[in-house]
Amino acid sequence: MMNLAGDTRHCVEYLMGNHTTAERMFRYDPTVMLYAPLRTLISDRPDGGARFVIEQPSHAFGSSGVDAIHEVGRELDREVAALLAYLEVPVPAGLSD
Repeated sequence: MMNLAGDTRHCVEYLMGNHTTAERMFRYDPTVMLYAPLRTLISDRPDGGARFVIEQPSHAFGSSGVDAIHEVGRELDREVAALLAYLEVPVPAGLSD
């Protein structure tokens, strides 16, 4: 889409989620669906590398103020950290704490 405006960089957005995990939060507060599934983005960098971007799940779901929902967000943090480690890319500080 942005190529039509003359931009040459690449960017793809993905939705990552699991309906069973979402239901574990939905039962406490349906408004968490604002953040489920998680939006992720992969784009190129000017140096030729790639960038993976995601809003930290514990921050997004922690904003609900419900401890059970926040705990699911922390679990998702750990899952994203494990995925990044598996892909052999740096895991940001605070993601796997």
